[in-house]
Amino acid sequence: MLEITETVLEMHYHKALMDLFRTTFGLGGQGELNFYKYSPQNETFVGFDQAYVKTDLGSAQFLSMMRDRAMNHQYQFHPDDCFMGYFLQFKVVHPMQVQNRHTPTAVTSIPHYRVSLDTHRKMKTGLSQHELLFNLNQNKGALVYYACPMVFDRSDLYSVNVDLDSLNLADLDTCPSDYPDNENHFIFFDRPNSAPIWCSDPKEGKSDTPKEFARKLVADLEKIDPGESRKKLYDMLTDVKYLGVSEATGKFWRSKFKEEKVDILDLTYDSLTIVRVRRK
Repeated sequence: MLEITETVLEMHYHKALMDLFRTTFGLGGQGELNFYKYSPQNETFVGFDQAYVKTDLGSAQFLSMMRDRAMNHQYQFHPDDCFMGYFLQFKVVHPMQVQNRHTPTAVTSIPHYRVSLDTHRKMKTGLSQHELLFNLNQNKGALVYYACPMVFDRSDLYSVNVDLDSLNLADLDTCPSDYPDNENHFIFFDRPNSAPIWCSDPKEGKSDTPKEFARKLVADLEKIDPGESRKKLYDMLTDVKYLGVSEATGKFWRSKFKEEKVDILDLTYDSLTIVRVRRK
């Protein structure tokens, strides 16, 4: 039986989220909606259309098409296509039957729910996963969330009808800190649909439902020019400043690890999703 992991949870919700986005965009029968995930092993963007047909596109080709004014019809991109990247970092939620020293006083229910944040810095970058996500969220218009599924029974992973109401999206807009102390930090939920409480210094935040998130994504895509959307995505994917670090730090990473690039794709591929929308 499947184990409940972050990757499995993301796969569990993928089709339901795609269907929700398509409905929210109101594309009708002729519009197109595609999702792309980056695969670091093959340095490719793996795309899925609304029929869930899989396509592979090399990262260099994908980025060149974001950069170039003329789109390449060989890959079915069109000048009117809009692109946007967002970040959903799936997390495993643990039901807690007792309170402990980490539990905020505002959390009184039994069970209540806890998510462990990855706040321990990596040797490669000197930054934790949480610091990277927090820094990304400082960019104007960024959509960055911890996706916290209230799924606790492995048998639920086999359900054909995925319950999107079980997905609590903790908005990093309301996170008080990048937690740079290399210590343990958590998100607590009093109930499955409660607002997140960021800890260790407790602060109540805000969460969105998948429907609310989809409406934000639609609103952002409707007010951006297609060419501007490609440029914005290209800049985000290729400039380390979007990670909250300087170019000097990026150069240090590359020299230290003798790699041609250490960029956003290498460091955030597990949470990054790119959506392409074409209206007809």
